[in-house]
Amino acid sequence: MEKKITSIADELRRSILLPFDGGEGDNGRIGNSLNAKEGIGPKKEKKTLNAAKGILDAMNGFDCSGNTHMLHPRLDSRTVKLLNSFKLASGVDMNRFIAFSIHYLFQQHPELKTYIKKSLENFDL
Repeated sequence: MEKKITSIADELRRSILLPFDGGEGDNGRIGNSLNAKEGIGPKKEKKTLNAAKGILDAMNGFDCSGNTHMLHPRLDSRTVKLLNSFKLASGVDMNRFIAFSIHYLFQQHPELKTYIKKSLENFDL
């Protein structure tokens, strides 16, 4: 009989990605008790998990392999800790997260591109 060896990070990812049942069969998972304290109902929790799943799928499908330019953003320690936790939970690394976020920001707010173009037209050398 073959046993599958998993790391602690894999176990954490699996436990975080599994939808919470919200009932007594939560096996002591922290997420259910936190949601109960915040007053989040099962419907809202499912909707939130489905939205997160959609974003995670889009991030995983985002191709940044051909990108050659490097940026060195300066992030505060809380943001770095959050991104590290996100990587543990989802398997999406910081570079992909940041590249996707910037791409998504410009896609959702085309007025930023317009502002940049207008500013460069008015720029005198």
